[in-house]
Amino acid sequence: MSPELADRLSIFLVRCHPRRWRDRYAQEMLDVLDQHQATARTVLSLWASAVSAQLDPAYRTEALSPTRLRRAALITAVTLGPIVLMAGWLIGNDAWKDSHWHVGVEGGVTSMAFSPADPHILVTATSGSMDGLDTLWDVTDPARPKDLAGFEGGGPTTFSPDSRTVATVAFSGQPALWNVANPRKPARITTVPSGDDHILWGEAFSPDGRILAAAYTDRIYLWDVTDLARPRLLRWLAAPVTPVGPPPAPVPFYTRDIGFSPDGLLLASAAGRDQVALWDVADPAHAARIATLPGRGGFVSALAFSPGGKLLAGVGYHGIVTMFSLADLRHPRLVASLPMLVGRQLVNPCDCTEAMYTLAFSPNGRTLTAIADHPVPTEVNAPPYGPAPTQYARDFGFTWNVAAVPSVSLLGSFSRNVAACNGNSSLPLIAPDGRTVASGAPFSSFGVTVRTLPQPPS
Repeated sequence: MSPELADRLSIFLVRCHPRRWRDRYAQEMLDVLDQHQATARTVLSLWASAVSAQLDPAYRTEALSPTRLRRAALITAVTLGPIVLMAGWLIGNDAWKDSHWHVGVEGGVTSMAFSPADPHILVTATSGSMDGLDTLWDVTDPARPKDLAGFEGGGPTTFSPDSRTVATVAFSGQPALWNVANPRKPARITTVPSGDDHILWGEAFSPDGRILAAAYTDRIYLWDVTDLARPRLLRWLAAPVTPVGPPPAPVPFYTRDIGFSPDGLLLASAAGRDQVALWDVADPAHAARIATLPGRGGFVSALAFSPGGKLLAGVGYHGIVTMFSLADLRHPRLVASLPMLVGRQLVNPCDCTEAMYTLAFSPNGRTLTAIADHPVPTEVNAPPYGPAPTQYARDFGFTWNVAAVPSVSLLGSFSRNVAACNGNSSLPLIAPDGRTVASGAPFSSFGVTVRTLPQPPS
């Protein structure tokens, strides 16, 4: 503090004392200031003296003139203002932390989505008990994915058809919409206030981007998001999901368990063990279930519509792919059941070492590819759920020719070891091009790996 500033502040603080104090001590104090160079310590001492005098009953018996009131208010603001601001910041910061994701990587990759408009852009969601982070990646070079930006969120996560919006989940468990038109600068648009206290396990945009389906454990909400800043609830559908075992067995949700048909007239969602619900959403405000499709072994792990919307494929926990013809929407027909030879499955479908699946039709709809990431055993018949896992998972891939359904032929298959964490299989995802695969391990925050599938024989 400069000497000139210290002098001015010292004189000002002398005048901030009560009148009775000034009548007795002010001139003496000013004489002292004239004889000595004021310093920061002088200013601090006079500030403490002014506060003490203003609070001393001996000096507060004089009439409360407007000037004295203003002076007292100034002293109070200078004294208590910083304390109040600090206390408010601490309380507000704690409240914010208790109501928002902590941007971090406590958990693992629980959801991923490729940009429909740019297959080189990928979003991953990392979720833990309190941590939640969505990350946008540039995967133009699969060997070196580039981290573009991170923002508050978690699984589930998906892109809108125009790739300008990402739907993720807020700490409150409600859908959250983010503007990612500039992938390096995501900006929050709004949080969709459904008010449902159940788990949000799936989200999907309609092909025209006007409807957002948000799936909870007991129902599906259909939101009109034409105005992204003001979503409007059109209808909710009773869609309780049946657990895979007796209570309190959890439901093994997967983010690819819900999706719209390419024409936007149908919505498919997992409905429990061996079941897929098919909804007529041509008029979202009057949407209704039109069929329940049976599975072939375990909770459905992934769904995929063919590009023409005439086929719906699903894969269950036990690795059996089923395909249904949707030519007659009121009576969908099972046309193929394709086992994936991924080895022995675990007894408990909710165990953390279960296999992870993904499905995708080729852009022309002539082939269907299924990938299973499965834990790799190190020994045989280890109780209670079979072989003990290693840090690797085996990536099994199968491609079928489905151009002449119900005649289906296997075109090719492959397997390879992929990175995992503590034996947990990684979460795979096939890009819209049908050739690129991204993997991110659940329960691990090591990031994402991208690779290209081998070309099956024609």
